[in-house]
Amino acid sequence: MTVPVVQAAGFAIADSPIGYGKSLNGAVSDKLFYNIGGGSVISQPATRSHLQHLGGLNLGWSSDLMCGNFDLKTTVGNQLNGLTSGFKNLMGEVIQGATGAVASLPAMVIQRANPGLYEMLTNGVLQAGIAFDKSQLSCQNMSQRMMDFSDSSKWTKAALMEEYKTLVNTGNGDAVGTTQKMEVADGTQGSNWIGGEKRGGKGQKAIQPIRDLAKAGFNMMNNLPANSHANVNHTQCNGAACQKFKNSEEAAAAVVRVLGDRSVRTCTDSRQCTSGGTEDQPGASVAGTGFAPMLEEATRTNIEQLMKLVSGENAPTIVNLAKLKTGSLMVTRGVIQALKRDPDSGALVSRLASELAMADTVETALTMRRMLMTGQAEPNAAAQAQAMAESDRRIATLDREITALKNEMELRRAIAQNTALTTLEREQNRVEMNLQRQSTDNTDSRIHTLSVPPKGREGQ
Repeated sequence: MTVPVVQAAGFAIADSPIGYGKSLNGAVSDKLFYNIGGGSVISQPATRSHLQHLGGLNLGWSSDLMCGNFDLKTTVGNQLNGLTSGFKNLMGEVIQGATGAVASLPAMVIQRANPGLYEMLTNGVLQAGIAFDKSQLSCQNMSQRMMDFSDSSKWTKAALMEEYKTLVNTGNGDAVGTTQKMEVADGTQGSNWIGGEKRGGKGQKAIQPIRDLAKAGFNMMNNLPANSHANVNHTQCNGAACQKFKNSEEAAAAVVRVLGDRSVRTCTDSRQCTSGGTEDQPGASVAGTGFAPMLEEATRTNIEQLMKLVSGENAPTIVNLAKLKTGSLMVTRGVIQALKRDPDSGALVSRLASELAMADTVETALTMRRMLMTGQAEPNAAAQAQAMAESDRRIATLDREITALKNEMELRRAIAQNTALTTLEREQNRVEMNLQRQSTDNTDSRIHTLSVPPKGREGQ
């Protein structure tokens, strides 16, 4: 594989062996090189690959954990027949024939034929009903506790609450019937999400918190519907977001590439929510790469463009200068002219390209931050506490990434100006203290003195 080399202005800049930064050929002042930081602004990125989505995990609740699967008839029958501890264990052998009696005689016949047995059975049914209600309540309490340990289950809980609200509002006033329907709710109807769209349920798209919030934020900042995919017309662009990204899809993809994201489904049984691609599967996630790859790409673009400007291939016009990735930090014609005249322009171009890329990357990071914060204001998203918690966590990660870029830039500059500069300064001091003097020699004068005898030998 050949190493790409860009040549201009009497020097060459090629990819260094480590894959990041530039190796310089040509006039380079060592002191200048280390004074400006000794190379690239930050180190090479940990990876240049687009990270793949990790396979979804079965994070949904299995159907046998649903409290609605409890059956009252089975509970009462088992209580009366002694399959579970309860009524028969308490009454012992008083009604050993209860099974046959219950199975063969209507309740009225039992009451007339054996009032005592009828009373015992009635009490047994009541006791079994109480035990059933107690068991179901314990199951519901355990369900609530288990949901507190899983963030995905919180989304499911929110979807179930929405189903319950719908049942109450559309029911016929039957509290018991509504409760029974709620007990078998499974979250397949999804949850209200950005733009009022149902997401996360059966046959629906997954909820992807960071991607969806970034899209909504971009659209809201450009006066578009929250779920719009339309491009922003350049005549209507009035901010940094639409200058960097054409539409919400492009903006969201950039945010996810940096910060990562995950997919959320609301079904209690995750096997019911498998619609969509790999990124829509329950529990699927993708890790972010951070800002280093973005910074490296911007640096490479700036180096190539600066080379063309310094070499004279491109004139330093407003249009050509605008091709540099600089954020709001502008490069003037005077800077290009100064680089043309500088014998150490190779080192200066490389460092300037990195610093301009850093300015562009930080501005992009702040734009992403604002998009996420704007997306949090979307009413349907704001109503989801878990969505706010997830986005707050990613915003905190973004802030740490920005701080890490700043710290590494300052640290590398401090390191470059430490031992390396001290070594160069000591060498300069040694040269100044041990100057070599060379006397001038006049060849013509030496030839004229050849006929003159040495002193002390005259007359010999």
